[in-house]
Amino acid sequence: MRRLIFLLIVLVLTACTQHPEEKGVVARVNGEPIYLKELEARYDLNNLGWVSGIVPSVDALSAEYGNVLSELIVHKLISHALAEEGLSVSAEDVQKEEAAIRADYPDDLFERTLTEEYIDIAVWRLFLKRHMEMKMFFNDVLRPTVSLTYQEAERYYKENLSEFYIPERVHVLLVKGNDRKKVQRASYLLEKAEDWKKVVESFGSEVTVRELKLKKDRLPVQWASMLQQMDTKSSSNVSMTAYGFEQLVLLAVLPEKLLGPSQAYSVIERVLIDRKMNDAFVGWLEKQVAETKIEVTPLLAQKLNDSNNQQVLSTSSAKQEEVEEEPYREPASEVGKPSDP
Repeated sequence: MRRLIFLLIVLVLTACTQHPEEKGVVARVNGEPIYLKELEARYDLNNLGWVSGIVPSVDALSAEYGNVLSELIVHKLISHALAEEGLSVSAEDVQKEEAAIRADYPDDLFERTLTEEYIDIAVWRLFLKRHMEMKMFFNDVLRPTVSLTYQEAERYYKENLSEFYIPERVHVLLVKGNDRKKVQRASYLLEKAEDWKKVVESFGSEVTVRELKLKKDRLPVQWASMLQQMDTKSSSNVSMTAYGFEQLVLLAVLPEKLLGPSQAYSVIERVLIDRKMNDAFVGWLEKQVAETKIEVTPLLAQKLNDSNNQQVLSTSSAKQEEVEEEPYREPASEVGKPSDP
C-alpha cells in the first residue's frame, strides 16, 4: 500500500493545480475540500503511541504530512467510487466494529489510550469508518474485477516449488500448570488418549494445553535435547519455569513433504490475487487521477515533491533488491486498533 501512496504522490504532483484558496483547506478533490484539521487528526492517529526524546524537524513533519495528505486524497477517490456503486458503511457497521475492537482492551484502557494521546473519540470513529470504506472498496468493487485461472496457479507452483516444501516437524503438546502433580497427571492421560482433544476438555482451568507443530531444525535448544530422547506418545521430564510447571507430550514426528498443487492452491491463490489486486488498484488509481481535478496547497505540494524524490529512489532501490532476492513478499497484515483505524 505504501508504494501505491508513493505513486499517488507522483500523479498528484503532475496533475494538480495548486490554489485551494479557502483558509484551512490543504487540498481539494473535484472541488471537495480536505481540511488542515483532518490532516492533523490523521497524522496524530498514525503516530499514536509514538514516544521519543527527539522533536521531529519541520522538514520531517512536512514530509510525513505529505504522505498523510496522499492517504486522504486516496480516500476521497474511493469514497466517490463507493457512492457510484451505491455502497456505504452504516453507523451500525461502525458500532459493531468498534465493539469488536474495544473487546480487546480491558476495563477503560481503550478510552485512556485515546485520552492520553489527545485523540477525540468522534475523530477516531470517523477514521474507523474510512478504514472500513477502504476495505469495502477492495472487497466489493476491486475484487470482482480480478480473476485467476488454473493455468496461472499451476505455472506459479512449478516455478516456485521450494515454497511448498515442508521440512520434518514434531507434533507436540505443551502442558502447563501451577501444580506439578496435576501437570504430570494431565500429560500421562494425553499420552494414552485416542483423542487428546476430548481429554483436554476434562482438565478445567488449572492445566492448560497448547498444540504445536514445529520444524525440527528450529526447536529451542532445551526442547530439541528432550525430544531427541523421547518416543512417540511419551512425555518429557517436568520443567519448572517462572510461571509454574510445564511438560512436553510428543504426539508424532511428521516427515518432510512437498505439498501437491491442490494442497498448495489456497496459498498460491492468495499470493497471485494480492498481486493482481495491487496491479488493479494502480490501474484504477491512474485512471481516477487522470480524470480528477486535484488541488494541493503550494507549501505542501513543494514538500511532497521534495520528499517524493527521495521516496521514489529508495522505493525503486528496495524493489530491485526484492526482485533479486525474493520474488514476492506478502503484504502486512490488517489494522484495526485505536492506533490505526
